[in-house]
Amino acid sequence: MSTPHGQRSSLPPPVLIAVGVGGAVSLIRAFIPALRTEQWEWLTWILLAIQAIVLVIAIVYLVRFVLKQRDDYWRERGKDPKRPEM
Repeated sequence: MSTPHGQRSSLPPPVLIAVGVGGAVSLIRAFIPALRTEQWEWLTWILLAIQAIVLVIAIVYLVRFVLKQRDDYWRERGKDPKRPEM
C-alpha cells in the first residue's frame, strides 16, 4: 500500500473487523450477568475461545501490515527489503 507523502495509510479491514468482533464479545460477556451462572458456563467458554481466536487473527494481520510497511519503506529507498544494509 504505497501512498503519497503526507498521507497515512489505514489499517487493513480484517484487523478492524477482528477488533470489532472482539469488542462485541467482550461487551456481551460484561453486560449479560446471566452468562456468569453455572447453567451458561459453556457459552462463556465459547465466547472466550472466540476472543482468543480473534486476538490471534488480529495480531497476525497487524504483523503482516507492519512488515509490508517496512518493505515499502526500504523499496522507496531503492534497497532490498530483506537486506537493507547492502
